[in-house]
Amino acid sequence: MMIDLNYGENYREVILLKHQIEEKIASSLGIPKNQVMLNYGSNSNLILFFSAYSVKFLHDKKRKLKVLLDFPNYFFTLTQLKEWFIDSRFVKRDKEMNFPFENFVKAIKEYDPDVILLTTPNNPTGKPIKDDELTKIINSASKDTIILIDRSCVNVLPEISTKELLTKFKNKKIVVLHSFSKSHSLSDERLGYLATNSIEIAEFLYNKRDLNHNINAVKKLIKILDDEKILKQKREIIKKCNSILKEYFEKKNSKYFESYSNFALIQLPSNLSSEFVEESLSKKGILVMGGHKIGLGNRYIRLHMSGISEIKKFIQEFEKIEK
Repeated sequence: MMIDLNYGENYREVILLKHQIEEKIASSLGIPKNQVMLNYGSNSNLILFFSAYSVKFLHDKKRKLKVLLDFPNYFFTLTQLKEWFIDSRFVKRDKEMNFPFENFVKAIKEYDPDVILLTTPNNPTGKPIKDDELTKIINSASKDTIILIDRSCVNVLPEISTKELLTKFKNKKIVVLHSFSKSHSLSDERLGYLATNSIEIAEFLYNKRDLNHNINAVKKLIKILDDEKILKQKREIIKKCNSILKEYFEKKNSKYFESYSNFALIQLPSNLSSEFVEESLSKKGILVMGGHKIGLGNRYIRLHMSGISEIKKFIQEFEKIEK
């Protein structure tokens, strides 16, 4: 029996399990283990990255970190950009919430960002960036620009793999975020990881990473990490939810933006506000995110594609509100 006088009780086991998971992920991505960092889901990765680089630029270059991203975007990301005094430039998506590729590439040249943030699939719209557009954006960035690709949400469409992203662009600084909350339904366990092809970035972030994981959460992840059926089932549920919503809203005053991911966006008619819809649905035991809470104003609501029965129940109650 090991007598651990170095750490507290069972802490060594957590660290060993954490390293085991990181080794597994690194092996699947074809990169060294120290270039993968297991963290508390997407949010923890975002805090780690933005806090570290914001302080670095303020200290080393005496200026704010410059980040370019599209809008709308994940509300927690927007919060962190403000919290860490980051100089953010937003490029708005079009009326159909499609990625503004031409304007985005133009903004890269004009703004010369330190970080290009690509949330794909997008949260809250559920729309991914096309592979060819993603490639062109990466190629248009300078060698010093960090390309931060947030892939926390599941994409039901075919896409370039994270492994290929990290190996194909060896002369670029690529950072990719993933969340097991979205892909493996582990929202209650809060687990995700950051992976990079840059030794420089890995060395800078490594000692800032979070080492405190719940042992039961880590054990649960170990058991299901290689289970491809979970992700396949998740994709099928999202596709079915999208189909149900698309069919329902085709004949309604509200507008549904077709989603290919965990979240979907609905534009409300002029006579309804997100505050009213959110409160009304809450009284029926259905929780949605009002646009007024995520920087979109009170004409939108965001849904999570939790399950087919849940979406059907939402439609049933929303029908009563919209009449």
